[in-house]
Amino acid sequence: MRITDLLRYDNYIKNDQIRQNEIEKYTRQIASGKKLLSPSDDTVATVASLRLKTINQDIERFGRNMDFVQNVLDSAETQLDSIVKAGQEIRVEIIRLLNTGVLDKEDAKVLRDYFVNMKDYIIKQANFKIGDTAIFGGIKTQTDPFAADGTYQGETVETKVPVAPGVELNTTFNGAVYIGVNSVSNKMIITEAIDKIVDIIDRAIAGTGSLGELNTATINVNGNNVKILEAFDIGLNNVMQYRSVIGTQIKTIQDLKSINEKNQVFNNELISKLEDTEGAEAITNLQKAQLAYQALISVFNQNRQLTLL
Repeated sequence: MRITDLLRYDNYIKNDQIRQNEIEKYTRQIASGKKLLSPSDDTVATVASLRLKTINQDIERFGRNMDFVQNVLDSAETQLDSIVKAGQEIRVEIIRLLNTGVLDKEDAKVLRDYFVNMKDYIIKQANFKIGDTAIFGGIKTQTDPFAADGTYQGETVETKVPVAPGVELNTTFNGAVYIGVNSVSNKMIITEAIDKIVDIIDRAIAGTGSLGELNTATINVNGNNVKILEAFDIGLNNVMQYRSVIGTQIKTIQDLKSINEKNQVFNNELISKLEDTEGAEAITNLQKAQLAYQALISVFNQNRQLTLL
């Protein structure tokens, strides 16, 4: 065989391999529906696809955190709302008591029991747990944040989890802030005001005091001496304020969820454009590759015949 024949043969072998690889690639694309069968098919598209998949994995991780946080926030908002509603009912009774007093000892006992029961109810809501985790105890989650007398025994440090890049939201709360604890006594302000009322009623029933003290008695709240109703209002307004704070956090979660869902759909569409093949395009490419391969064989055969001749 002459040198020119060897060159032609080598050239044919190279082109033959290229055409066969093309046919195999397009055949696999049609069979699998994927355009990127290996990183070498398109390095840039492969890197972009991997980056988008990593972003989607982060979105899914944040999504799981969001579901957990929203469950906690919903529970916290419900408990604070229960405390607010109970406080509003108690306030009505306090005002009635201040304006009309008590007709007799029986009325006084009924009111006393009402205030005590409502105090216990409020403390129970403040000690609410999800599973075995007290959500208003800060990082101290295994014990009740509030003692039976309303003293705060939780921690001021809270736990948070990331729900988006640079955004963290609470999974436990500093009960001293969210439920309103008197910095002087370390007791819940609402229950401290109730205790003061109950004490005055008890002494009035025992004959050692007067219900008139309800209008003059004061409580030192955060360093300021205020009357009972004003103290109660400070505690109640504090709970209402932080109920709104939690409501804002819930709205943040809902907005982030919506944004993440849209981003994930958009990323999936981009990944599909990068990785998935279009059937018509793949078939056309396969047909072109087959025609090119047939033309290569035909040209080689013609040249070989000419050379032999």
